[in-house]
Amino acid sequence: MAKKRKVKKPVIIIGAVILFFSIYFASFKLVSYLESKNAPVKNVEDQEQEDTRSLMAQISSKKKIYVSDDNVESIKIEESYWNQLKVLFSEFAKVRKPSKYEPKYSGYSDDGVRFSTDLVYFRVYTVNKEEYYKVPVATKDELNKLLKESIYTSFDFVKQYKGWKDVKVTHGEKTKTIYKWKYSKLSNRMVYKRVVGKVQPEKSKERSEYNFTINIKGDHYEATIETMGKDYVKIISGDSQAYYEVTDLLFTYLKDDVFKIGK
Repeated sequence: MAKKRKVKKPVIIIGAVILFFSIYFASFKLVSYLESKNAPVKNVEDQEQEDTRSLMAQISSKKKIYVSDDNVESIKIEESYWNQLKVLFSEFAKVRKPSKYEPKYSGYSDDGVRFSTDLVYFRVYTVNKEEYYKVPVATKDELNKLLKESIYTSFDFVKQYKGWKDVKVTHGEKTKTIYKWKYSKLSNRMVYKRVVGKVQPEKSKERSEYNFTINIKGDHYEATIETMGKDYVKIISGDSQAYYEVTDLLFTYLKDDVFKIGK
């Protein structure tokens, strides 16, 4: 008759430990599940803290702003122009909704706060709320100038070659026509870094041996881009102008490829 095999004591202890921890972890998961199931569900509106500031304060705090007029849509306002506009906002006085209002400019932030103006009143609004402000008479022309410049001297706007109708480049007494199939190539060389003041670009232009002028006729607008050395350009549209620091891609392209200077 075969003898029963005895289970060694260490094996029993190890088995007991494994069983204990298995029961412990199973119980822990069960309790956690029941607690999460019975916990009250938070309302979505409670989770999102409402912005109680005025709409003017909200729009003034935004970084990315896009502006449109009757001819052009959704042009990003450069930070320098937006900062100047915000200075004007501090002069506006809150008023009731006017009886007559036909906006000339409109704009929006990237999170749903919008604005518009007829240059007499300034409206800020969302889906559920709106505010009106009176534009001081002394500020009207400056507001119009800044909004107009922020659109028509915008580097991003001027380089939108799909709206170009005629492009000519002048160097001295020579003028070259840029044909339609080369529009994208010219546009891709227009790479800017930032908006700058006029002093450094004008000095750079005086020192530069070569400077070029690009005349662009597009849908509803005309613009001129003057190179000021290889590092700066001036954009002129009507009575508006702005200076930009740029890469040397545009200057090099005009010098080497368009006019073939030095080749």
